[in-house]
Amino acid sequence: MNLKSHRSPDQQFVSIVIAARNESETIGLLLENIKQQKHKNFKVIVIDDHSSDGTSEAVQNFAAVDARFSIARNSGEGKKAALTTGIKLSEGEIIVTTDADCSMGTNWLESMVAQFNQPETKFVFGGVRIEGHTFFSTLQSHEFLSLIGTAATTLWWGFPSMCNGANLAFRKSVFFEVGGYENNLHIPSGDDEFLMHKIFRVYRDGVSFVSDRQAIVRTSAVALREFIHQRIRWAGKWSHNLSMWSIVLAMFIFLFQISIIVLPIAALSGFVDPYLASVLLLSKVGIECIFLRKVARFSGVRWRWTAFLVLQIIYPLYAVFIAMISSSFSFDWKGRTLKSFTISTVKK
Repeated sequence: MNLKSHRSPDQQFVSIVIAARNESETIGLLLENIKQQKHKNFKVIVIDDHSSDGTSEAVQNFAAVDARFSIARNSGEGKKAALTTGIKLSEGEIIVTTDADCSMGTNWLESMVAQFNQPETKFVFGGVRIEGHTFFSTLQSHEFLSLIGTAATTLWWGFPSMCNGANLAFRKSVFFEVGGYENNLHIPSGDDEFLMHKIFRVYRDGVSFVSDRQAIVRTSAVALREFIHQRIRWAGKWSHNLSMWSIVLAMFIFLFQISIIVLPIAALSGFVDPYLASVLLLSKVGIECIFLRKVARFSGVRWRWTAFLVLQIIYPLYAVFIAMISSSFSFDWKGRTLKSFTISTVKK
């Protein structure tokens, strides 16, 4: 298919880079969603990170009928190496990344790219919504609201803390200017946050959150075992973070969750006045409810009181547990076993 037939004279050219490993079941939907975007002036580069399933064949079949899509093999190993490979192969100035298990509406790309009409914009990130049909998936979607809300709020306060590689974009020239993923290639997670922090240190006004609901991408909830391994992987990057504010935030969250666990015990033991403990806990629940419901409305997540209340009980326990084991436990990711934040074993 001729690329020219897709172009609109007022559309910026975009390269969409996707790192994929063993995503044959989901990548077809993602590519179809991208094909349906209203912003037509793009090319997609999928980097196959040594998949052992039919990921490569699925992309090749798609590329055979649309020349805007292509696939290449990761020149290294791991997501950051795959993204770097794709960025080097990309054309144009605007790079957009998403994950191979995501889906999105037809205005997604247009909404993300519109931010770069401002020359000072160097890096943008959008919202991510978790979907599913079980109560556990509902818990995940509500828990994830706090991450999206925190990401947008801390950026608004002037010290960006987190973002999600499933939905971000940046200028290619700036990626290479700050050294890309250098100094953290060995860490499986953090391709999103480490890059954002690097760019923010150079361009204080260059990072922004896309507040357009149409820019939100969707991803499916995962099973319990995969969820635990995913959160261990995410938590592990905090000890490697060079952003002072992110480290302070991580420590605050950890100590705050410990206090939520200890406070009822202290009240029952007589060390803290029960009335004061009740006021503090109810205030915490009320503030979180107001905040998370606003994020839920923005993200399009249907609010479930049961999920919210259950999370009030289990979240402090699991958050502290994950934080404590993240630096010492190995975990599985996309068929790889990782330990101490480096790829140690590839499962056959």
